[in-house]
Amino acid sequence: MQKFCCFSFVLLLSFTLAAQNTDGFEAWEFIGEWEVPVGWEVNNTFEVYPCSVKEDEAFSGEYALRLRSYGPSFEGFASGLAMRKFYIAPNEGLLAVAVKVDSMLSGGFAAIRVTSKASNYNSPIGEWQKTELTDGFEHIEVLLDEASLPDSVMVIFESGTTPGPLGYDGYTEMVVDQLEFVLNVSAQEEANPSKGVRIFPMPVREQAAIELTGWDGAQEVRFELLDVNGRLALLARGAAPKLTIERNGLPAGLYAYRIRVAGSVVQTGSICLVHTFRKRGKQYCPGPPTVAPGRR
Repeated sequence: MQKFCCFSFVLLLSFTLAAQNTDGFEAWEFIGEWEVPVGWEVNNTFEVYPCSVKEDEAFSGEYALRLRSYGPSFEGFASGLAMRKFYIAPNEGLLAVAVKVDSMLSGGFAAIRVTSKASNYNSPIGEWQKTELTDGFEHIEVLLDEASLPDSVMVIFESGTTPGPLGYDGYTEMVVDQLEFVLNVSAQEEANPSKGVRIFPMPVREQAAIELTGWDGAQEVRFELLDVNGRLALLARGAAPKLTIERNGLPAGLYAYRIRVAGSVVQTGSICLVHTFRKRGKQYCPGPPTVAPGRR
């Protein structure tokens, strides 16, 4: 019996645009005969929904998810992909990730491809490929074409014996939504580098998570979202170190945000929200919203 090919992906970078396996991915549902994480999309070339198998590692960390997807090959066996969270840093133009290749088909390969919505997810803007096993985790940076960023991007993990859309045996894809966070660091953060604020988009679930580091105790966190006219569009309250925000039907557009901890502003920035819709089992994002002249 052929062995499956296994990758493990772990966190290296922490902002600005992220595909984040956050709260909710511990929940599973049946789609047909397959049990899959809620909101998770996995597909293969044959338009057959592959099996997604829970593993112990799926619950090893608050933001960790391990997913193995199986797709049929011409030889009648299946290869697999396993991953953990990864981060795209558009300001640096790279995808940072740690990869571990445990086993590989004879003459096979393991690969990561990143495509952009600007090319309808066709032309790669970053690629990585391995034809040998790794000695433990191998830290890599997949350089991306910065001219295509920030944008919606699709990250594809594949394994098999023939590179290309008809040659892979294991295949998993994720769309990073066109949800842009422009980070402005406050004077308080500059004065105290040990304190930080990170924002994680969760476009599939119409949510975002705010994570604070360096604040002791359950201090009050206040998230304010303002429209282009300066009106308060959304207000969320919670306690450090984490706050989850619901989109609550907010229309597409450009917004400014403020994050307060214990009454003091610790971070400001802007967010570009777009509508999302599903087509053929994948997530697509229309073009950027129309913003009044001079508002950018």
